[in-house]
Amino acid sequence: MALRIVEFFGYAPLDSAGFPFASDKKCPFTKFPCTKPSHGSCSLEQLDGHAVICCPNRLYADKYQILTDVAQVAFGGMPILQRAAELRTKVKQGTLTGDEVAVFGRNWNQELAIPRPESSGKGTSNYYVDWILANVDKNGKLKAFTAVEVQTIDTTGNYSEQSEAYFAQKPFADKKGREPGFSNSGFNWENVSKRILPQLIYKGHVLRGEEKCSKGLFFVCPSAVLKRIKDRLGNKLKSYPIGNGTITFRSYDLDRQVAPGRKRKLAFTESFTTTVDQVAVAFTSPTNLPNNGVYESAIEAALSL
Repeated sequence: MALRIVEFFGYAPLDSAGFPFASDKKCPFTKFPCTKPSHGSCSLEQLDGHAVICCPNRLYADKYQILTDVAQVAFGGMPILQRAAELRTKVKQGTLTGDEVAVFGRNWNQELAIPRPESSGKGTSNYYVDWILANVDKNGKLKAFTAVEVQTIDTTGNYSEQSEAYFAQKPFADKKGREPGFSNSGFNWENVSKRILPQLIYKGHVLRGEEKCSKGLFFVCPSAVLKRIKDRLGNKLKSYPIGNGTITFRSYDLDRQVAPGRKRKLAFTESFTTTVDQVAVAFTSPTNLPNNGVYESAIEAALSL
């Protein structure tokens, strides 16, 4: 395992344009406090040279463009993202156009909870969808809505020595003399199976019972995460038109490197739509299993039999 920081508070490490954000522990994409201020990394690079976005806020560049992209797909027209308070003002003024989309999520409005089953017991917390996008008509009445989950990838191990060097505005070299160097850490791909997919399946089933959620659930992630999801599900999911009961996966990567003082753009890479049922069946009945007897062979090899 080995990772190194590609973006530190939005810029290449040691790019002076990022120093004020690092000093204030402020996210350059949302303009709110950094959610991981101890390390400040937005994206990380593996030894293969592929940068992977590791902070969800990194995906909110260009004024939450990924949400505008989803609203465009779900509702058509020229969507205008708005806070609920802004919509109420427009209703009073009679200036709604029908393209307005109310955004419910962190730093916009309150997040909207999806209740867990009653059998979960008292005191069990609700599920939260990262974003609800609600399209309203010229009178402010709800026309349709969709839900958006945004996920990147967690890490295992520690790369704090890199962050400490960059906070001090110093280069970082590892024990092998590489500069910028790598730390002994890696991506936690197991979260795809343990956390991401089970929640998507549950939330997708809940949303399919909503008449006005006519375009289903959207899931936005880095392309490396989508690849792992497809690998985990067997790469045999049937494609469907977007509709009620579907999950649409949309992936992004970092665009090409830029000159000092500039932030890298996001590059849209793929969109794939399937049904909640397809994902659920593939998750519980995987087809990409290893050959029979792999555990036996591993044990015998370890025992030198």
